Amino acid sequence: MTVRNKARLLYFAYLALLIVTENSFSFMIFNSFLAFAALEISYLLPLFRPRSKAELPAGLFVYLLFLLMSPNVFYIVTDLIHLNAFPFRYTAGLAFREWWHFFLLVAGVLLALFFYVIMVEQVRGLFAGKRLGALALLIFVLLESVGIFIGRFLRFHSVHLFTEPLALLRQFIDSLSRDAILFIGWISILQLMILWMFAHPLKEKRND
Repeated sequence: MTVRNKARLLYFAYLALLIVTENSFSFMIFNSFLAFAALEISYLLPLFRPRSKAELPAGLFVYLLFLLMSPNVFYIVTDLIHLNAFPFRYTAGLAFREWWHFFLLVAGVLLALFFYVIMVEQVRGLFAGKRLGALALLIFVLLESVGIFIGRFLRFHSVHLFTEPLALLRQFIDSLSRDAILFIGWISILQLMILWMFAHPLKEKRND
């Protein structure tokens, strides 16, 4: 089974779990869908790499769509904050409902990290053998972190770049502070740690 098919299988299994079981994390249905969509779009990047002027509009559309969607993958890691809805008084005994939700949310985060590593491998493939490949990857990671900050704290979604681009830019600039920059830096470091630890073992031939 290819890595891509494994990701698909895990996604639909997780989606089914969210739908058929009783839980407080219904938002993960939408969030995991956005992450899965970004992963699938990443596999289209080599196919839409412009090789002529005629291919440029379609290529730009797919690449822009990917850049807008891609922060949704690592964004799920920040959904761990929703565990604060439960007290986790483990010294009082095992509370089944609390640990069921712990399992459900952590499973979604692990799945998102799996998606993230695979997605970045597709991005790295675009810059294979290029001198500025490492710099391009670093810029991509920083853009991901900025997107996560905008989504988490400004509550903008990808579509707002089309519907309210100036308002989004204005709010982002106004929100920049020491804490905001630190958050973006921390998320960037977490991404780089994940890639350094797990990216290379997941490399495979694109035979899917």
